[in-house]
Amino acid sequence: MSQPVRAASHDTSHDASRGASRGAALERALRDFEALAAQLPEQVVPRVVRRRAAEQLARLGWPQARDEQWRYANLRALERIERFAPAAGPAAGAASDAGAAAAAAATLELPPALPGFERLLFVDGVRVAPTGGPGSPVTLSAARATEPCWGPEQRLGLLGDMFAQDAAVLTVAGEASVEVVFVSSARAGGAGVYPRLLLELAPGSRLTLVERHLGAPSATTLLSATVTAELARAAQLTHYRLQQCGAQVLFNDTLSVRLQEQACYRVRQIGTGAHSARTSARVRLAGRGASLSWQAIALGRGEQVHDTTLTVEHAAAATRTEESFRGIADERARLAFSAHIHIESAAAGAEARQSLRGLIEGTSAEIDLRPRLQIDTDEVSAQHGATTGRLDDNLLFYLLARGIDRASARALLKWAFLGDVLRSIELPALRVQAERDAAGQLQEVLALGAVLAEQAAHGGGAGSGAP
Repeated sequence: MSQPVRAASHDTSHDASRGASRGAALERALRDFEALAAQLPEQVVPRVVRRRAAEQLARLGWPQARDEQWRYANLRALERIERFAPAAGPAAGAASDAGAAAAAAATLELPPALPGFERLLFVDGVRVAPTGGPGSPVTLSAARATEPCWGPEQRLGLLGDMFAQDAAVLTVAGEASVEVVFVSSARAGGAGVYPRLLLELAPGSRLTLVERHLGAPSATTLLSATVTAELARAAQLTHYRLQQCGAQVLFNDTLSVRLQEQACYRVRQIGTGAHSARTSARVRLAGRGASLSWQAIALGRGEQVHDTTLTVEHAAAATRTEESFRGIADERARLAFSAHIHIESAAAGAEARQSLRGLIEGTSAEIDLRPRLQIDTDEVSAQHGATTGRLDDNLLFYLLARGIDRASARALLKWAFLGDVLRSIELPALRVQAERDAAGQLQEVLALGAVLAEQAAHGGGAGSGAP
């Protein structure tokens, strides 16, 4: 019989109350797990894997602000979570739970389906709509029995291993386009939701994947998503990631991807929603010629917090990484992007580029950008840069001098700041949706909504200012 998992007692912080809060959060998570462990679906995550994840989280402890990779995350909000138990109940695979999820889905207003894409819908972590019809190159199967693979900076991914009720497990051979929509409904309020996405791309396969996170529960809700992907030789994955959750959601996103020889992984990530959002990503370029392109936008207003840590490991020769981040923080929002590229000794001929830029709008807003290159071989080409500031006064004066009013001028400059990343969304329908979502976070752009909508109706794109 398994022994209950207990948190290790190693908090020596001088601030006893905050230490107790962190300890209490971990204890609550482990307590909820023990209460449900025997009932959680074995076919999604084997019981032994769940228990090992709980044991690893107990050893690592709850994240603390003194941990460098968690310094800018909104840990105070996470520490207030009262219930880690899944929203849909422990036996999520049962027909009754799937029926409840389907009933909840019927009340939701979902974005229009993307032309040519198979849609897979999850509500509160439970699958509603299947994919993979006759002749499809996508196989939807039971989850693989993977061991926990999350390091200290990704430790909250262990919550997904512990509590996941269902999973989108996609094996791709050939060429496919799939949209996975994860929605948190009203019934998720005050509980946990654990989206789980596992991808395996066969040699030479190509997948265009759209991953959306939606929903606005009325009470504080933990949404802890885990994504793992294995790309075989010459496989290509284009991954669009849109986080558009409501203001009561605490969003935690943990991602691990491994690329073999000549594989290519392209990420386009747009983060606008949630009270606080944390992405902990690790990408390993394991095969010669593997490449990563990561382009991201984060837009914060009010007291929103968006924090991303991205670690890229160049483990083979001729590997390439290009990273671009654009963030705008308004009012009292806080944004952080930590980009660590490690070029190992075996990665001769590697190339790495980092461009991180932040725009501060609010008097109490904060942006922290941390580019880092760790290079263990001389045969590389690498560069990085990070800038944070306010709108360029010279450019603003230039527009004002040509008769453009101040609000419109500021809107145009903000939109130009985001343009490179928005233009990289190659699906026109998705780009328009992403632009509208981004515009919703920018007050001056909203003021130009009628003009922008008219431009969009005439085929305008991101560069022309069409949300």
